[in-house]
Order: sequence, then C-alpha cells, then structure tokens
Amino acid sequence: MLPRTALAYSGSMAARTNEHLPTLNERFDEALRGYLSERRVDLSAIHPGPVALVDEIERLLFAGGRRLRPAFAYWGYRAGGGADGEAIVRAAASLELLHTMALIHDDLLDGSDMRRGAPSLHRAIAEESSGEPDPRAFGEAVALLCGDLSAVLADHMLMTSAFAPSVLVDALARSHRMRLEMAAGQHLGATGAPADPELVASLKGGSYTVEGPLLVGAALAGADVEVRTCLQGFGRPLGVAFQLLDDLRDGDAAPGIEREHADALVETALAALDRDLLPDDAVDALAGLTALVVQS
Repeated sequence: MLPRTALAYSGSMAARTNEHLPTLNERFDEALRGYLSERRVDLSAIHPGPVALVDEIERLLFAGGRRLRPAFAYWGYRAGGGADGEAIVRAAASLELLHTMALIHDDLLDGSDMRRGAPSLHRAIAEESSGEPDPRAFGEAVALLCGDLSAVLADHMLMTSAFAPSVLVDALARSHRMRLEMAAGQHLGATGAPADPELVASLKGGSYTVEGPLLVGAALAGADVEVRTCLQGFGRPLGVAFQLLDDLRDGDAAPGIEREHADALVETALAALDRDLLPDDAVDALAGLTALVVQS
C-alpha cells in the first residue's frame, strides 16, 4: 500500500506521467480522427448534409481537453494485466466521445455560451446560421443532435475495437452503468433535490471521469474481482474529489465542503493502490494522473 504521504508521492509521479501522456494522447487523437473519418463516409453515403454533425463533434473534440478519461481507461486495462495495443487505444479513446456528449448537453442545460475558450457548440452553430429564421433554436437543435450522435459513436467505437465479444459485453455493461449514473447526477444537479454532496459529486462527474473508465478498462483486460475492487477503491474517492474540486472552483460546492475534504479523499484514493496486486507501471501512472486531476 502507498503511505499516507501519498499526495506528495503523486506529485513526484506527475512529471513522469506527463512525459508519457503526450504520446498516449497523440495515439488517442489519431484513433479518434481515423474513426470520425470513417463515420463521415458512412453518413455521406446516406446524405452529405449530416456529415456536418461529425464536423461539429470533431471541432469540439479537438478544441482542448487532456484525455483524462481515455487515460484512466487505458491504465485500468494495464492494471488488469492487459498488454498495450491499438485495440485498447481505440476502446479508451471512445470515452472521449462520451465526454464530448456530456459537454454538449451540459452547455445546453446550463445555457453556457463558452467552452474551452471558444463559443460553445450551440452558440457557434447559431452564429454560423444567420440565415435561419431562429438561429438560436437551430443551434440548440443541431447541438442536441451532435450530443446524441456522439454518444452513439462512443458505443460503436468501443464495440469495434477488436476485443473479444465476451469482454466487450462486460465493458459495455460497465459503460452503460456509468451513463445511468451520469443521468442521475445531472438530474439531481438540475433539480436541486436533497442528497449527500459526495453522492451528487460522484454521479455528476466522478463516476465517468475516474471510476467508470478504470473499470471499463479492467473489464476489457478480463481483470479479476480483486483487481477491480482495488481500482474501485482508488477510483471512487478520486472521482468524488475531482468533482468537489470542480465545484469549489466554480463556487457551486455544497455548504461545508472545503478543499481539505477533497484532499482527504485523494489520500484515501492513493492509499488504495496496492503494489502487491497491481503492476508498478500502472500504479505509477495512476498516481501521476491523480496529480493531474487535483490540478485540473
């Protein structure tokens, strides 16, 4: 087990993780560009017009982002004993399409006009559609379709990642659980229904940022229950910490939630990483990713 000075340890691992992340992220991006190019061909065979939906998805996808969710899926797979290869890169990259759907729908729900330093998707489409009778309504409608399509493509990219059907079924089951939790979290956040702040944080973003991707990767590796339990013990508190820190930055944190609360959750997460159970390179990478989550 990692010592209770794990926060300092994770910081020391961040530099090593950052050395490898650009190469890994380049592989994710290459897989995403290739996959979206294939989908353009599919859509153009139906009608050239809807190809614009893929263009809009790609515009947001490559406007920024650090590919944290694919990285956690990749290292969940490696922690479960999986070997590097293009299949896991493609499968992990599919989670960035799911994240893109969440960003698009979040901006629609919140009425946000900016995303990643540029106009949000619905606003950008509206600004480019001045000839429409109601550009704003048109932009929102097209953005909604882009979000829906992005979710469909996320599933398809995962399903066509060349893994055996048996592990794909397991991974898809975990992915669908993650999406169920996302919807529940968004509803709780939108309605303001009374709920445990940590539960809301987990459902809103934590489960699909850390825990879910880790367990999707572990499922693809065919990891045993002990490894999955270890990854869950790491991923769940880290995911909650991620969302709480995000809420604190945005001024949306529940009363009584302070930075120290999130730091304690990060310590709990790092202490769950067991070198007797997980490969050293996976433990080091996950500790380094933790430092990136805390800094995000």
